[in-house]
Amino acid sequence: MKIISEIKDKNVIVSPLDWGLGHSSRIIPVIRELKKQNNRVTIVCGKGSFSFLKTELPDFEIIALTEKRIKYPKKKINFFTVLSWAFEMAVNTINEHRKVKKIIKEKNIQVVISDNRYGLNFKDLDCYIVTHQIAPKVPHGWEFSQKISDYVFKKVLKKFKKVLIPDFEDGFSLTGSLAGDLNGENYEKIGILSRFSGLTQTKKSIKKYDFLVLISGQEIQRTVFENILIKHAKNSDKKILFVRGVFSEKKLENFNNVEFYNSLIGNDLQEAFLTSETVVCRAGYSTICDLCALQKKAVIIPTPGQSEQEFLAERLNGKFGFKTVKQTDLEKLKNVFTFAELNC
Repeated sequence: MKIISEIKDKNVIVSPLDWGLGHSSRIIPVIRELKKQNNRVTIVCGKGSFSFLKTELPDFEIIALTEKRIKYPKKKINFFTVLSWAFEMAVNTINEHRKVKKIIKEKNIQVVISDNRYGLNFKDLDCYIVTHQIAPKVPHGWEFSQKISDYVFKKVLKKFKKVLIPDFEDGFSLTGSLAGDLNGENYEKIGILSRFSGLTQTKKSIKKYDFLVLISGQEIQRTVFENILIKHAKNSDKKILFVRGVFSEKKLENFNNVEFYNSLIGNDLQEAFLTSETVVCRAGYSTICDLCALQKKAVIIPTPGQSEQEFLAERLNGKFGFKTVKQTDLEKLKNVFTFAELNC
């Protein structure tokens, strides 16, 4: 990461968006690289990411922000859903700017690196933003507003010193049109970001599981997704490991050939990846980068209504060993853990 390695001996704030754990997990290699360059890093994140980052990066100071998390409805997204999202995002953007500004003064911060936090741009500071969405996809039915959305996002991103795009620097682009035309003078691809960067396999991995199931994303859809896959698992004789993506004391009991963990971190999660034949997961961009980094084949199921995931799932279907299944089709399948049924 050339840009990151050029930041040395600075007081730095790193702040990932609290929208699932994807933004927090992919920013970990950035934080590790900053520390190597003798920077003093303070992490600022939402409460949903706090426990995860505290476990992964116990030696760093982490400050939690109070903010409202956007929820995905069980049913179809409508006008009022989009309107409420826009309002909540605007409020969060204003609040995060105000709260982080106080921390900047307290800690004499010189550099701010945010992940998809568009409000963290401050005058007289070097402000970077990590994002794979320069031209985010609008929800279905709102295509008429795509050009307006593109204009607004590019205008906001232009204010940052650099827009760091976590994508392959050469060859096939994972982001495609999500990253727009890449003509902005402050845009730069920095290679894919994965929480597994810098981790090494200490022993030869032996297959333990047929499937690793990664549950992630915003509620209510996180629980809906989990319940559908548990139903499939009950009808399967495959060895399956569920990682639920929650930090809670409440645990699900194992049954048959199925094991449950609320969360796994660091080398434990890497080992789960490496000892599993196939991954079943959402089409979140950070998860896709993890899969590419570890060269794992996967069944990817986009969150209904999340246009970015739907775009990525369609774009990557049949590439890198990925098979895309819509959640509506998933519910119709007798068993997602049977590849014959998926025509793989």
